[in-house]
Amino acid sequence: MSQTTPSKASSSDPSRRGLLKGLGVFTWACLVAAAGLGIGAVLRLVSSGEGPATPGPVDLGSPSGLAVGQARDVGAVALARDGEGYFALSLVCPHLGCRPAWHQPSGRFLCPCHGSSFALDGARLSGPAPRGLSHLALEKSPNGSLIARPGSEVAPTTRLKG
Repeated sequence: MSQTTPSKASSSDPSRRGLLKGLGVFTWACLVAAAGLGIGAVLRLVSSGEGPATPGPVDLGSPSGLAVGQARDVGAVALARDGEGYFALSLVCPHLGCRPAWHQPSGRFLCPCHGSSFALDGARLSGPAPRGLSHLALEKSPNGSLIARPGSEVAPTTRLKG
């Protein structure tokens, strides 16, 4: 009768203790790296002395073809037109910063994140957003295109006559 005895692990095989120790060191290194990246980002922001960068002007193009009651999105800005004239809206939802988009069939700006909706003039209609969309300064360039200034908010009644 022959019996086989389990072979002992050779000294080159990693032990369970060694494997856990290596995993712990790896996890610690990842945490230190993540903290370093976060601290680096904060220091870069603080050392710039200006805080977050102010977005530059946005060329909304020619207003031709935009009928009363319509809007069009250009990046994070919308150009809209009502009976009083043209105006620009910031497409940053005041709830959590998602980007609402103009939905022509419903005549509303709809936020895809949490369902807030806004009227053509940016007023809040529904959803968790605490207020309406911000109105931005709008001016006409010498070549006839409209330029929005995302860093400059204006009163919701401000219009550029067209």
